[in-house]
Amino acid sequence: MRKVSSIFALVLFSVVLFSCGGKGDNAGLERVRVGVLNGIGSGDINMPEVYAACFLDSRIDAKYITTADIASGVLDSLDVIVFPGGAGSAHTFSLGETNTEKVKEFARNGGGILAICAGGYALSHTPGYACISMNGASVYDLDHSSRGQGLCAVKLTEEGKRVFPELKEADTLYLLFENGPLLEPAESSRLGDATPYTVFVEMISDVYGMGGGEKGASVGKPFILGNNYGKGRICTSIGHPESTAGMMWMIPRLIRWCAGKSYTSFPETLCDPSLSVGEKILTVEDLNKEASLYHTFVYGTTEEKLEGVEWMKEHPSWSMKKWVESLLFDKDAKVRVAAAEFIAENQIIRWRDYVKGALKVEKDSLAKREIEAADEYLDGLFY
Repeated sequence: MRKVSSIFALVLFSVVLFSCGGKGDNAGLERVRVGVLNGIGSGDINMPEVYAACFLDSRIDAKYITTADIASGVLDSLDVIVFPGGAGSAHTFSLGETNTEKVKEFARNGGGILAICAGGYALSHTPGYACISMNGASVYDLDHSSRGQGLCAVKLTEEGKRVFPELKEADTLYLLFENGPLLEPAESSRLGDATPYTVFVEMISDVYGMGGGEKGASVGKPFILGNNYGKGRICTSIGHPESTAGMMWMIPRLIRWCAGKSYTSFPETLCDPSLSVGEKILTVEDLNKEASLYHTFVYGTTEEKLEGVEWMKEHPSWSMKKWVESLLFDKDAKVRVAAAEFIAENQIIRWRDYVKGALKVEKDSLAKREIEAADEYLDGLFY
């Protein structure tokens, strides 16, 4: 990963390769009302990152909703529901039969649904699995769902180039994957009100081994796909654009696709695939190292903490991100700066307010300037 100052220096380069439009282009676009499901199936990493990504589009009005809200009629005030990553069967269990029917009726009448990772499990038509059968897909090899994690190579299909025209010249892109479902077409007899899906982005990387899965199974499988359910649109992402630097804008774009609304343009600092380049699938040794860093960040020396942050820069860690914000308030200024730079380099916008908090209390003048640069960079992602 690059330093914050390098990110600024490379903005011009990204404008040339991946122009996404400038600020002020979106004032006339329709507003989209979004509810991000906050239930027992919603993970403590993915849910807040998806929620934060919604606000990259200034014309999206997002809020958390619960199953109690669904029972009380909140869907009447929404255009799109988001099922975040976490646990697919827990999503289904949390909804219950009555709310499941409300969600299906919402889509039948034209509402949109974006399902991410575990949300894809929940919306699938997988035999023998607690799912609600809406996205036209069935999970392949459910017994080996813990396949692995890391930055995966993917590519756009022709339909994907229409959804993401900013990326149409890119041969290969890289998006974070975390044990998402490998999907295949569901049996036609199980589709009900769902149509067969269309693939927008497909996997290039071969992710296998963590849970005993077969080699080659992920290659060519859909990474992002869409289908209709009645009058509504369903989009499923098996991975995590919202957690991938330079690609988080894909979430509000997919929300607009689900709502059938015109697309927003994004600033080049936000739409920049060059910030996440190169396949990096974590090994068992990497995951053991990742787990050990919690102890390092709590009890380690300054040098050990700095080494831990450097290790994370080269390894697309999923779990460790949620602990980095605490380093903003470490006793050592060098650790505080390293944490702020890491958050900015990886565009972890869920910690934006924490960076601002750290800036307010910073006493070291040099560290203050460095943290201020990170704060300004994160602010520049919003408009």
